[in-house]
Amino acid sequence: MRFSHTNDSSFLREGEASGLRKNVLGKTQLTVSCLGFGGIPIQRVSEEEAIRVVRHSYERGITYFDTARNYTVSEERIGKALNDVRDKVVLATKSSNRTKKGVLEDLDVSLNNLRTDWIDVYQLHNVSSKEVWDQVTAPNGGLKALYQAQREGKIHHLGVTSHDPTLLVEIVNRNVFETIMIPYNYLTPIPAHVLLPLCHRMNVGTIIMKPFGGGAFSNAQIALKFLLENQDVDVIIPGMMSRAEVEENVMVASASSTLQQEELKLIKQDQLALGDQFCRACNYCQPCPQDIPISTVLRWEVTVKRMGWAPRIIDRLKDGLAKAATCIECGDCESRCPYHLPIRELLPRKAASLQEGLVSEALS
Repeated sequence: MRFSHTNDSSFLREGEASGLRKNVLGKTQLTVSCLGFGGIPIQRVSEEEAIRVVRHSYERGITYFDTARNYTVSEERIGKALNDVRDKVVLATKSSNRTKKGVLEDLDVSLNNLRTDWIDVYQLHNVSSKEVWDQVTAPNGGLKALYQAQREGKIHHLGVTSHDPTLLVEIVNRNVFETIMIPYNYLTPIPAHVLLPLCHRMNVGTIIMKPFGGGAFSNAQIALKFLLENQDVDVIIPGMMSRAEVEENVMVASASSTLQQEELKLIKQDQLALGDQFCRACNYCQPCPQDIPISTVLRWEVTVKRMGWAPRIIDRLKDGLAKAATCIECGDCESRCPYHLPIRELLPRKAASLQEGLVSEALS
């Protein structure tokens, strides 16, 4: 397949106007904006709005765009938004398949969706356990697909994503991948201890997901500044679904990243309030055999704090509460949770708190 691309001479001026710092993405030697675009949320808006948001991100100097084969329509929307400036952006996508055949099939779909002849950074997605690592490195595993696709010119650079920083340290030391993606924020600080400095020493590009803890943090601007301070971080990819979110993140990433005392205090408050057992809303725990909306129940305080007790929020929470009562404690959700949350313990506790909140709201 062959797609045509046209040049956009205004790109450099727009990128410079935003003030976004540029970093070299490890041994890929790709120059990327320190702020990237996470492609999950654009699944939840209209195609027209999604294309506008992606294009606006490019016009504001963002050059790194991340998506995945299993993000439903995300790839297609990014492809439509950036087709005419393909040579001026870095496209990254992923496959959750574990076999060579499955990854190659995913890759061909992604190339078509993204309207391109090559993927700049192609990643094996969510390699978060030794079992999965063994699957993708088997004789007919997904890693073989990456090698073949690279030889064929369909992908340029090899990456891996994971929620387990300890496993990623082992993988990085094998010197297989040019980039890694890991959740990292001020409530998930473990990657900064060993993994990120190791990547810096080995010249492996570092891509940061979940910068805002799935929306749980009090102040997204402070959370972003926290990451921008770390010189071992190459690109941060918050999910964005509106031009207002793009503008806010670009504004923060273009300014000083030095945290002030009041901002450090807010970080401490979040650390005390949320601890390390908070749901990041990744929804890897789904599907639940009882159809329980697990992240809705676990995160109801965050939802209400952000959106208030709107009627649709109350209806949603009542439905979640009713379904939570049907939990059979099978443990399927816990086996899939990349953060190893004790969901069977947290669910009834959060449900009880949810019930109290609903009663209080009804009486107020």
